[in-house]
Amino acid sequence: MHFQCLHTLPETQVQGTRRAPPVDTNCDGGTPNCSTCTAVYHTPCSYDIDSDHRRKAALKRDIETLKGQNDALGIIVASIRSSTDAEVADIVQQIRADEDLDALAELLKKNAMLPEHSGTKSAERELSNLMGRPALDAGVVKHYGHTSSLSLVLDDEHTLVNLQTWEAWTTVTRDAVFVEHLLQLYFCWSHSFYVFFSQELFLLDMSKGRSKYCSPLLVNALLALACGYSDRPEALSHPSDPSTAGDHFFAEAKRLLSQHESSDLTTVQALAIMGLREASCGRDSNGFQYAGRCMRMAIELGLHLSFNTTSDKISPTELEARKITFWGCFVVDTAWSIAIGRISQLPRAAINLDMPNVLERLEAQPWRPYTDFGVENVSNAQQPILALTVARESSRLSEIVNDCVFSFYAPRERFTSKKLLDFYARYTRWFGNLPDKLRLREATVPHVLVLHMFYHTVVLHLFRPFLKVDLTNSKVSPRGICTSCASSIASLVSMYRQMYGLRRSPLLIPHVILSSSIIHLLNLPNPLSARDLANSITAFREMDANHAFATRAIHVVTALANQWTIHLPADVAQAAYDPPAEVRTNLPREMSTPQTYPPYLSPISNPQQPEYVNRKNNTNDVPFSAIKNSLKPFSTSADMFWSPFPDHIVPLQVTNRVGPMDISAMLDVQNTGWDQLDRDGFKVATLDDSILGPLGYNQPNSHWAQA
Repeated sequence: MHFQCLHTLPETQVQGTRRAPPVDTNCDGGTPNCSTCTAVYHTPCSYDIDSDHRRKAALKRDIETLKGQNDALGIIVASIRSSTDAEVADIVQQIRADEDLDALAELLKKNAMLPEHSGTKSAERELSNLMGRPALDAGVVKHYGHTSSLSLVLDDEHTLVNLQTWEAWTTVTRDAVFVEHLLQLYFCWSHSFYVFFSQELFLLDMSKGRSKYCSPLLVNALLALACGYSDRPEALSHPSDPSTAGDHFFAEAKRLLSQHESSDLTTVQALAIMGLREASCGRDSNGFQYAGRCMRMAIELGLHLSFNTTSDKISPTELEARKITFWGCFVVDTAWSIAIGRISQLPRAAINLDMPNVLERLEAQPWRPYTDFGVENVSNAQQPILALTVARESSRLSEIVNDCVFSFYAPRERFTSKKLLDFYARYTRWFGNLPDKLRLREATVPHVLVLHMFYHTVVLHLFRPFLKVDLTNSKVSPRGICTSCASSIASLVSMYRQMYGLRRSPLLIPHVILSSSIIHLLNLPNPLSARDLANSITAFREMDANHAFATRAIHVVTALANQWTIHLPADVAQAAYDPPAEVRTNLPREMSTPQTYPPYLSPISNPQQPEYVNRKNNTNDVPFSAIKNSLKPFSTSADMFWSPFPDHIVPLQVTNRVGPMDISAMLDVQNTGWDQLDRDGFKVATLDDSILGPLGYNQPNSHWAQA
């Protein structure tokens, strides 16, 4: 290192006494005095770090440059923290493009993606900070957009209360043992898949008499649903009528809801459960209304938005509770959209919220089957619960389903074969990226089986509207994929039934089985399809005690068979029209799995590649015999889509207007229906082979010709 040494020459008498000016010289850095000053000048010296003004200026410039870079990086990091996922992706792309960081930082500041930290205050700044921020309304966090003024004046609508006695949670019964029993049933069979709240926070507040994460409304809604899993007389409102299971608790929940005018977290959770319970009882319209209120209240509370735990006055615990609640509601809303064929109530693009954290301590807790007889002593039944892991993956899958549903029922562009394959690729990537602990094993918790059923169902519904067509530039066959999904669902239901029985299955399973049963019905008289359809009807019988929809599903299958004049094989007809006197309600004594796995379900199969990928209309396994080949293109865009119910809404297809630069206009050629179908990547399906018979052959099951 180079230093400058400042030494002073001896005093001289030059026209009076004065001290000689200091002289700069090179310094060897020795301490306490340098050797140059000691040997040459024989004077003391001092180090002067400011004497080299050239070096000082350079050092100052370096410091300012580093400070500027740090400021730019700080702005970019702060912007990333406060931006949505889409905005973050845009920032990353600009960084990768070697854009100047200072220019990027200035751009982010101008675009207001950086939160304000200035200490100066003004009325305008305070107003802008209040608008569009979460508002703390008497302990309840609500969200108002920038066009609203409700966040400026808050009403004291909600007061947290302390409930000191057990009986205060419900007035329906004073039997604490029975209430505890229903809680165990709920957490065992429903909460493990439909995770609407933190079980830990709920039980803690319930035991302490606090109402932040527990409320009488939530408790009664929960108990009403849990009664459907019990065969005890106390679970019935009228002991002689099994259809009244949980009615007394549900009536109390409705009374409390009518008196509860404010919005809070536990009310959102209660509404989601009430929607499930009504649908389970066969009252779909009521259930959908409760589900709608649930999502609207979630949006009011801003559950779909990411808040900062410090600046937004939300504790980390509450933030996690909000995440769990929103994503649980989002999964149910997605299931509703699939079941009823409508758009979801909230598009994925409006969501700016991370998935809830997975705590290994909670995930490792044991799950054991619980019934009216207590914890069942079934071999190999105790396993890690993995509830939040399943919840995260079902949320990720629901995000893809949400995009798909909006493309079907609220399209912004034509649905082409490329878009179809893009969605299919997203589904298969999700499946391939599943954690190993969510793969199928000889002992699998029931909610993991339901997750796999959900996956196959959404893939089936992606391709089912396209059963009339083939893809122009792909070997992927809509009919082959639908049949493979239906077969996989049948195997999963068989596994679930052998391990746990279907008496206490979640509501999603009847809808899953109905979707696969329609494909089995189309495949008759194939023996495997006949077997799977008979097993599906038997499964509906076993679920009827808990889900009234299961009986309706049997009627749907038989009505479609009559409408399409399908001859039902003997075992299918017996299952449909001659039900057994009694169905199994208890768990099997020995947990078992099917003797053989289909290729997809095999534990050693490649999880990255489902068995039906790129499968070309395997007619040896898939005897779809009812498609009548059209000699002309579909008369309307809707005709290309297939639905088992002619009066149901099919996916909407955006009509392309031919512009002046369109190739058809430039060549003065009429754009026929064939042309548009081919441009979209589809062609009319042809099934001319030895099994299906030649074109025009009058098959006995020509039910697709009516579609």
